[in-house]
Amino acid sequence: MRFHHFATRLRRQRGPTVIGIALLMVAFFTEITVARAQIDESTANVLPDAAGEGVALGKGLWLGGYLNISGEVLQSAPASIGLGDVGLLARYEPTPPLAFFSEIDLEDTLTLKEGSGVTRGSKVLLLERLYADWSVSPTTTVRIGKFLTPFGLWNVIRRAPLTWTVDRPVATQSAFAEHNTGLGLIYQTTRHGWTLDATGYGQAQDELVRGASDVSASAVAGGRIVGGRSLGSSYLSVGLSAIGFKNQDTHLWEDAYGSDVELTMCRHQLLGEFAYSHLREPGASREWGFYLQDAWPLYGSLDGVARFEHTATRQGPVLDGGLLGIYWHAVPHVVVKADYQFSSHPQSDLQQGFLASVVFYF
Repeated sequence: MRFHHFATRLRRQRGPTVIGIALLMVAFFTEITVARAQIDESTANVLPDAAGEGVALGKGLWLGGYLNISGEVLQSAPASIGLGDVGLLARYEPTPPLAFFSEIDLEDTLTLKEGSGVTRGSKVLLLERLYADWSVSPTTTVRIGKFLTPFGLWNVIRRAPLTWTVDRPVATQSAFAEHNTGLGLIYQTTRHGWTLDATGYGQAQDELVRGASDVSASAVAGGRIVGGRSLGSSYLSVGLSAIGFKNQDTHLWEDAYGSDVELTMCRHQLLGEFAYSHLREPGASREWGFYLQDAWPLYGSLDGVARFEHTATRQGPVLDGGLLGIYWHAVPHVVVKADYQFSSHPQSDLQQGFLASVVFYF
């Protein structure tokens, strides 16, 4: 995905040539897309991760993927366009209680930048996820491996076909380690009209095959709880998250706490997240931020998006900004997004200017 306005990329590992891999993945993507059946238009904006999309190949095997072409014209940087990310997802369920899941990406694959020509990305396959799920009971699942840290809303919907906007809010970028390599325990139940999801997780080693994470940890302990309820034709969910981790780069312990809310009402989808983090050392500065976002239908398969953000970083000025954008589910398997970002400090993580992307997925 085009989530690249983070901290400096670190410790990229060498690997296969990026162009060859990209061509193979594009070819595979094309073949699968031609063979796949048409999808239900009701799933255009809230796409499931591993159910209802992709291709079922029989005997418990499922495949999915996406290709993201993106461009930007920013006030404080040269204009650019390129093949942002290519991703391949696979799920294998040998028996009903046991399932394996993996996601392999190429990030910032090829970029044509004004005044610089063509540049290539990390040149390696990035392991986003690789884990096994074991359903101990109808309500309890044990997860082991490398998975996206369940902190807030945005980190677990980071694939380009699943997001309303081209880039992610600043408040969700660096408050916590993006991946967890270890053990997770997931509990889900429904009682008296309420849904309850609770997750606890931990890590006691370095991240498995680092490369896809900008903030990585060598030790983690955290949890998340979400409660939701239907309110007539509307639906409201509220979540709380907490994590403590040892930053792999600074070797310092950090804490992060967050809250989030999602409200679907009158054909609007309202999202909001708050995140607060600090270092465990005397005199350490704090960082906190939040965003509020609304998405609503405009005409046919065209939707509008608006977002406001506020972030107080450890270094630099307080940042206010936001965006106005559109999300167009043009045809099956194709999503077009275009956003204009506003920023009180254009050279910060939230750069002012125009961003657009075309996402092909199956």
